Amino acid sequence: MKPRHTQSKVILGNPLLREEVHDTYRARGKYPEPTLCRGCGAVYRKGRWQWLDEVPADAREAHCPACRRIEDKYPAGEIIVSGAFAAAHADELLHLIRNAEKAENREHPLHRIMDIRQHEDVITVTTTDVHLPRRIGHALEDAWDGELETHYDEEGSFARVIWRREQ
Repeated sequence: MKPRHTQSKVILGNPLLREEVHDTYRARGKYPEPTLCRGCGAVYRKGRWQWLDEVPADAREAHCPACRRIEDKYPAGEIIVSGAFAAAHADELLHLIRNAEKAENREHPLHRIMDIRQHEDVITVTTTDVHLPRRIGHALEDAWDGELETHYDEEGSFARVIWRREQ
């Protein structure tokens, strides 16, 4: 008689414990379709938030995660632009930052700038998601070189991008 080979599954960790989700703005389930955001007008349809020319008449209403973050003043990302170059070219830098946001926001309605603060040679931009800061940082680096640093927290729910250029 041949020996019987059985396959066994290796389960790592405790299967009875669920991993904690630390992002309070991440939906725990799907929104009913279609759902209209009362704040910005984005529509949740086909599993994601999107801009539509016509809002379906049967749409339910809710606040999207980006509008909730803006209301609560709780950013998911931050861009810090600093150095002598930032002080001398603040208008150009802000123009590029706004254009990068518009390009990202066309496809991803939840990726928005929350606030822009200027103080001497530092511009601080807060965003509603973790991807927009990286995109803006790379746009700044592509346009004017400089030094770019990207930091994420352990859970990946907050991003800080630092771009600096002195001359």
